[in-house]
Amino acid sequence: MLTLASFLLWIITLSVVHTFMVKHECMNNPRRLYSSINDSKRAGSEGYSVLRQPVQWDPNSDPTFEAPSSLQADESRENVDWLNQRAERYSKNIKLPEASGAIKKTKKIIENSADLDLFQRTLETLDYPIVLNALRTECSTRPGRDFVESASKPQNAKHDNKSSKKSNPKNNKIPIELLHAYEPLTASSYEGAKERYSAVEEMRLLMDWQSDLLRDAYYRNRQGYKQDLGPPPMGGMTFDLAEYLQFADDGNVLEGPEILEIATMMDGIEEILLWGKGLQNVETESVEFIELPKFCDCMKLNVTLQELLHKAFEKGGKLNGKTFPLVGELRSKVKMFKSDILSSLDDLISDPSISSKLALESGGPTYSEINGRIVIPIDLKYNKASLGIVHDTSRSGKTVFIEPTEIVGKTNELRQAEAELRMEEARVWRSLTEQILQNRVELEASSAAVGQLDLVMARLALGNKWGGVIPTVEQEGIISLRDAKHPVLLLREVENIVGSDIDLGANDNQGLVLTGPNSGGKTVILKLLGLMALMARNGIPVPAERESPTHVPRIDFFDPVLADIGDLQSVGGDLSTFSGHMLVCREVLASSGRNALVLMDELGSGTDPSQGVAIAQALLEALVDTGARCAITTHYMELKQLAASDNRFDVAGMQFVGGRPTYKLLMGTVGESFALAVAERFQLPQKVLDRANELLDQETRQMGDLILELENQKAVVDAQVEGLAEKKREMESLKQEMAKQQQKLEAKQLSARRDEAQKFAKKLEEKEQILEDVLEQLKKDPSRRLVAKSWDNIKFTKRDALNEAENVPSVLRAKAEKEAARAEEVGELIPLAEMREMPKINVGDQLVLCKQGPFFGKQGDVMSVGNKKFMLKVGNTGMPVTMADVALPNDKVRTNKPSQKRNRNSKAVAKALAYEKKSGSGGEKVNTVNAQKSTSTLSIRTESNTVDVRGCSVEEAKTKIKSKISTSVQSGRSVIYVLHGYGERATLRTKVRDWLKTERQLVRRWNPADPSDGGDSFTKIELS
Repeated sequence: MLTLASFLLWIITLSVVHTFMVKHECMNNPRRLYSSINDSKRAGSEGYSVLRQPVQWDPNSDPTFEAPSSLQADESRENVDWLNQRAERYSKNIKLPEASGAIKKTKKIIENSADLDLFQRTLETLDYPIVLNALRTECSTRPGRDFVESASKPQNAKHDNKSSKKSNPKNNKIPIELLHAYEPLTASSYEGAKERYSAVEEMRLLMDWQSDLLRDAYYRNRQGYKQDLGPPPMGGMTFDLAEYLQFADDGNVLEGPEILEIATMMDGIEEILLWGKGLQNVETESVEFIELPKFCDCMKLNVTLQELLHKAFEKGGKLNGKTFPLVGELRSKVKMFKSDILSSLDDLISDPSISSKLALESGGPTYSEINGRIVIPIDLKYNKASLGIVHDTSRSGKTVFIEPTEIVGKTNELRQAEAELRMEEARVWRSLTEQILQNRVELEASSAAVGQLDLVMARLALGNKWGGVIPTVEQEGIISLRDAKHPVLLLREVENIVGSDIDLGANDNQGLVLTGPNSGGKTVILKLLGLMALMARNGIPVPAERESPTHVPRIDFFDPVLADIGDLQSVGGDLSTFSGHMLVCREVLASSGRNALVLMDELGSGTDPSQGVAIAQALLEALVDTGARCAITTHYMELKQLAASDNRFDVAGMQFVGGRPTYKLLMGTVGESFALAVAERFQLPQKVLDRANELLDQETRQMGDLILELENQKAVVDAQVEGLAEKKREMESLKQEMAKQQQKLEAKQLSARRDEAQKFAKKLEEKEQILEDVLEQLKKDPSRRLVAKSWDNIKFTKRDALNEAENVPSVLRAKAEKEAARAEEVGELIPLAEMREMPKINVGDQLVLCKQGPFFGKQGDVMSVGNKKFMLKVGNTGMPVTMADVALPNDKVRTNKPSQKRNRNSKAVAKALAYEKKSGSGGEKVNTVNAQKSTSTLSIRTESNTVDVRGCSVEEAKTKIKSKISTSVQSGRSVIYVLHGYGERATLRTKVRDWLKTERQLVRRWNPADPSDGGDSFTKIELS
């Protein structure tokens, strides 16, 4: 094999050397190249050849050059070592066999512990790579995906970084303030796990569009416009800066599209920085962003470099001549030389001395280009005329292609200018790349910080997929979850996944022994514990029941998480299953300690049961002695009973009902293995099952039957409890529905009130229009008769509006309720005129007005007694009343003197009142609330029915009297008093009374007031 490889390498070397030699000879002797090409290829097309091409000069466009491939200025020796590099690559790919006898028997793992990666084995046996892959899928940026991928690598593996230039010490010196951007996916402390969950909670608030907490929060984008504060504005970019930076770090020059891509990413970083400032500006008592702004603080942006990269290029990706003036000057110089050369050629061709020598019989082009120099076809016979430099001949040899002497110098100057331009552009390309590399630390940190934000969104998105919750994280070794579901089963969309209640670490419980039948779900619960612990360290919401008044989900920080589930597949065939488990147990004991979580499936199996259970118990006790939390699955009865003898352990069993597992974990229950039932479910022959049952001892058979019966009874009780819980949920749902209906009813009532108010407002607008029409008529014809008629219209309009207001349903209801409340308060009042036994009323007795009006229900003192008439004092007002207007007070009437302790009524009044109460239903009683309404009007002057016009002019007095009449009509009064005084000449009194004589529309009659009401200084007006 080695000889064959050497032979192949020798052949390749000869081939390459031969190619280089041929190429070198062709460059020195062009005819050597032409002779090796057949005639058809040499002829080319349209009169051109392989060497001679059409002129591509355009004096109006800038010349273009490719960017240099290396950051080194000297590229003359580029690819010199190509042969050595290629040979080295071939030699690396050749696999040399070991010497004879080199294949030896594989060493036992017990002698080489490095072959056992316990941490990686834990991830694989728990199926955690499936969860990580789902998280990676949710990431939209390359840095975010890199964080997830790094978490799936072996935790103790020694990575080979020789192939990566990222190990450059210059690039590894990251400032302390930027280290937070490089936090790994997995937390190394419980504080780190809490910070990861806090960031997810903050992101959940930002992505909750229905929340009102951030309704007014915003930030200003790069254009200065306001943007609602939501998730970080990634803009659909991948932020894959590492690829470009690594390419440049390898010594390559970045080209235009790559530099523009970096500039675009810098724009995205600037947008996210502005978004981060918006987070810090949120000022509410209930919302405070702490974790997300930390990532934004790690983003550093060189604005000068950002602007330079944007201005560095024109359309098409070429360097901008304005940004780099020397490049622009050289381009102008090249274009000028080209234009001058073409102009000289045109003049030369038009010269008869030259045009006569042109070989154009074949119809070929006048101008051609050979290696950047323009040539013209000259007949061979004029070749000795020293017209210029011969660069090529035709196939027939009759035509030579000459570069005219007149343009040789100018072309040389053009080539010099192009060389200078090429060098200047190469210098600019290298300078741009070097400036990007100088800012590499800040760019990489900013990109990593964007990846951290992307990772937070990915955590939240994955948690939302399975209805995840954020648990409480401490460092006391506790796991307490309700209705926890296996995340891998959820990702695989398995139907009817059963949730389980899990408790580990509470009440000094360091170990959990999982029992139950085969295929009953013990291993699923074991993996579930490990997955929950790992997801808590990675800040991923876990699929479990949300926080309730009776339970708070909690997963403490565990480090490390170690699992031994299944057989050890990586050991040699000379190790048994038990040996492999013992090797793992040894490594677990060496790695466990406080905050460790150890998960072991079928501990102590694969050997003699009596010895296996002894080793298993000893291992469990040793593990809890280190402070670790552990969970195992077992069928050993001795381990099942461990919880009864050692309070550091608890037991849980998988439910088994009706001969089938329910996959539900029952804490505090010992699960029977039910081996026979499982065998029957898998359709083992009945003959075998019967024989197995016979071989069981009596005690084991009875114990199994008893446990089965208990399981069935517990299932019935659980079903009843679930039924009660369902009824409770239904009642709660009905209660919520009733509350919603109540809200809808209140909303309808409010809407009805608004409709009534709108209708009433519309009618008032109609009345207002009538009043405006009246005013317009008054303006047109202010005659006395029209004024009187208009006043009547106004009065009628006001009365209509009042009636409309009174007829509004809500007003009617309020009025009826008020009258009913007043009637209830006053009680039943019997007028004195209707009493069977007329009491004798004396001065000082108290009577109650039972006549409808403003004084209804008021209580007063008798001032004087006449013939069936009394003078009653109510408050400070005296008024005459009849026997039909007043009644004896009862218990419900409120007196005007609440401080009065004794009843001042005379004995006759008290006797008559007692007689009425005693006779009760013997005679017809009259409720004054519904009694006949008297049309007589109270003639007592009060402050409320009096208008003072003293000191007013006649017109002012009229206006005030009209206003009083209007308000009195609205309040239901039929009498008002006008205080005008006596006056020296009684001018105001006379003119007011003269005016009242003419106001028959408003005034029914008037006369001077009674002496008790003020005499002639007042005028009493009865309204019509």
